[in-house]
Amino acid sequence: MLAFLSGLAAAGEGRFAQDGPNPALRVGLADGVPAARISAPSAFFLRAGDLRIEAVEVVVSPETEGSVRVLALGSFSNEERARGAASSFRETQGSESGVRMARHPDTGRTLAVLASPAPGESWEAQAERLRAEGFPQAGVFQLPAASGDALLIRPLGGAALRIPGGVTLTVEPPAAGGFLEWEGRPYRGVLILYRRGDGVTVVNRVPLEEYLRGVVPSELPPDLFPELAALKAQALAARTYALRPREVYRDRGYDICSGPACQVYGGAAAEHPLTDAAVRETAGEVLYHDGKLIDALYTAACGGHTENAENVFSTPTPYLVARACVREAGGATLISPAPADDPLDAAVARMAGALPDGFSGSGLGEPVSLEEALGIVAAAVEWFGLPVCEVDPAEATPAGPLTLGRFAELVEAVRCRNPEGLYRGPGPDGSALAGGGPPAVGRLLAEGLFDPSEAGLDPRRTVSRREVVGFAARLLGRDPGLFRRGQVREAGAGGIAVEPERSGPPDRDRDLLWIEPASEARLFREVRPVRIPGRADPAPLAVPVGRLRLRVGDFVRYRPRPGEAASRPDDEAGIEFEALILEDRGDALDRFSRQSTWLVPKNNRDLSAAVARVRPIGEIVALEPLEYGRSGRIVRLRFVGTEGEWEARGLQIRRLLGISENLFFAEPRRHGEGEVIEWWFTGRGWGHGLGLCQAGAYGMAAAGADYREILAHYYHGTSIAPAR
Repeated sequence: MLAFLSGLAAAGEGRFAQDGPNPALRVGLADGVPAARISAPSAFFLRAGDLRIEAVEVVVSPETEGSVRVLALGSFSNEERARGAASSFRETQGSESGVRMARHPDTGRTLAVLASPAPGESWEAQAERLRAEGFPQAGVFQLPAASGDALLIRPLGGAALRIPGGVTLTVEPPAAGGFLEWEGRPYRGVLILYRRGDGVTVVNRVPLEEYLRGVVPSELPPDLFPELAALKAQALAARTYALRPREVYRDRGYDICSGPACQVYGGAAAEHPLTDAAVRETAGEVLYHDGKLIDALYTAACGGHTENAENVFSTPTPYLVARACVREAGGATLISPAPADDPLDAAVARMAGALPDGFSGSGLGEPVSLEEALGIVAAAVEWFGLPVCEVDPAEATPAGPLTLGRFAELVEAVRCRNPEGLYRGPGPDGSALAGGGPPAVGRLLAEGLFDPSEAGLDPRRTVSRREVVGFAARLLGRDPGLFRRGQVREAGAGGIAVEPERSGPPDRDRDLLWIEPASEARLFREVRPVRIPGRADPAPLAVPVGRLRLRVGDFVRYRPRPGEAASRPDDEAGIEFEALILEDRGDALDRFSRQSTWLVPKNNRDLSAAVARVRPIGEIVALEPLEYGRSGRIVRLRFVGTEGEWEARGLQIRRLLGISENLFFAEPRRHGEGEVIEWWFTGRGWGHGLGLCQAGAYGMAAAGADYREILAHYYHGTSIAPAR
C-alpha cells in the first residue's frame, strides 16, 4: 500500500519537548544505525516535509554508493540472534571485546560486526579462527557504504524513494489503532527519523507519563520486586531524571537515550499493571533540592550502603551522600579524627606501639627496612610480656632488601628461638618447604602468622611493610582482650551506648558503656566478600572509613584506651576508644537482589593488557587500595606492575577491572613460582552506588516503608513536589 503527495520540503522538526504537566519527551532509540525498519499491524503514515507516504512496513537507510567490508560473527535473520552471538563472543573473549549490530538495508538481515578486529592478522584468518571457536557463520561481509546526506525509504512492495538531506521523517501511529514498531518492538507516540553522519537516528516522541510506563518495569521489574511503594519511588526517580536537561543528547536531536547510559526504556512491550499504577498514582511528582530538580541517580544494588558522589564522580552533591541500606532505627554518625588510611592490621599494630612515628598506611606496599622490621616484631612480642632477644642489625642480614627467608629467621631470633629448628611448613602452601626450604618460614606458616597468598613463598623475594605489619597484627590478634564486642543500644552526639557482650543469662538491669572516639581513633566497616564455590566462607574484610553511621542494634568491636574506666551514658565522661569496627551487616535491604553479591575471575594477562591501554606498567603484580569511601568502596586503587605503578579513582577503577562495583575484595591466584596468573574479585552491589538503591527500595517497602520514606532516605534533604 503506497500513497504520497508531491512537494518535498527540507525542514526539520525542531525540538519536540513542550511545557505542561505531561510534556512530550524525545527518546533516542538508535543513533547512526545503518538501517531502521518501521512497521505496524495496520497502515500508518510517514511524513517527510509535504510528502505523505502510507505503508505497513518501511526500511529507512542512508543513500549508498559502493560497499564496505566488515568482519562479523555472522549474518542473522533477526537482531535477537545476532545479539545472542555477540553475548557468547563477549563471554569467551572478555568484556573489552566490542560487537555492534548492523542491519543490511537490502536484505534486512542483521550482522554482528566486530568493532575492533585483531591487528596483525587478516580478516579471513580471523573469520576462520572464529568458526573453529564456535561461531560457524563468521566471515567477511559487504555492507552498502553510505554516501551524501540523503535518505532512502523502501516501502514493503514499493519502489525506493529518495529524501534529500536535512529532511526529518515523522511516522504517525496507525489510525486504526495499535503501536508503531521499530525493529519489531512496539512504542507509544510517534517515531522521528533523520540522517546523522553515515547512519539513521531513530527518536520516539512520547508523553512523559507514557514514557515512564516503559521505564519503571525495565528498571525495577515488578515480577521480581512486587512492592508498590518501591515502584512508586522508582517512578519518581525516573520522572525526575528524565526532566533534567542533558545537552549531550539534545545536541544529537533528542532529550534522553533509551539504554543503561540514561535509564532503560522498553516501550509498550515492557508495560505492567503494577508499574502502570505506580506511575499513575505519582503522576507529575518529582524531587527537588534547594528549589531545583535533582540529578536522580540510582543503582541496581548497593551492597548494603550507598556512597558519596565525590568518591565516584569527583563532584560533591548534597543529596547524593552515603546512606546505610537498612531500615533506620535511630543512630549516630561518628567521625574519625585520624586519617582513614590505615588498614586494620596497621591500626592494631599501631595500638600496640609497634609502628614508628609518622608511619602512613599508604606506604604499606613498599619494601621494609631491617631496623623497621625489628622494631615492629619486637613490640608485638613484648605486648604479651614474652622475652625479647636483642638482634644486632649489623650482623643480622646482608646489606640490601630484606628477604622473606631472612625476615622469618629474624622473627625466630627476636622470639629467642632457634631459627634452624627441624619444623617444616604444613599444608599445600607450606609443602614446598618440606623438601629443604627455610625452616623459619615453615614455622611462621604453621603458626598462622604469615599469609603467603599475595606474594608467594619464594624465600628470596623482598618483604613489604604490609607483610611485616600483618605478622604483628596476627600475633596481637591472639590477645582475647585486644577488642571488646557489644551491641549499640543508644546513640547521641559524638558517641554511642554499647551493651557489652557477656556470657551467662541476660541481665534485666544491664550496664551500658558510653564510648566515644579518642583523638587518634580509627573507624572501620566490615565488608564480607562473596562466598567462592567449593571454599569455606571468607572472613569479613575491615576497611577504614573517615565517617561511620551506626544504628541501634548494630554490633561493634572496639578497643578502649588503656586505663579507661566504665561509665553510664548519663555520666559526663565516657570511655574513649582507639579503634571501632562496625561488623558486617547481615540485614542489608538489597540482599533480595541476585546482583547484591558477585564473583568475577580475571586472567592477569587480560587485566594487564586492559590497564596498559591507559598506562603501560607491565604485568600487574599487586592491587593496593589507597582510600576507601564511607561505604567501604575503594576510592583510589594503586596498580603495581613489573614496569611501574599507576593510580585510578572512582568509576575508572571498575571500568578498568571490568567488574560491577567498587565494593570488592581482590584475591590473587598464583602458580608454584609465585607469579600472579589470575585475580578473583568478590564484591557487593551493582552499578555506581549513588542515590536510590533499587533493590534496597524494595527491601524498605517490604519492611513497611512508603515511597516518600524511601526517597527521603536515599536522596538526603530533598522534597517531593509537582513538576513546574
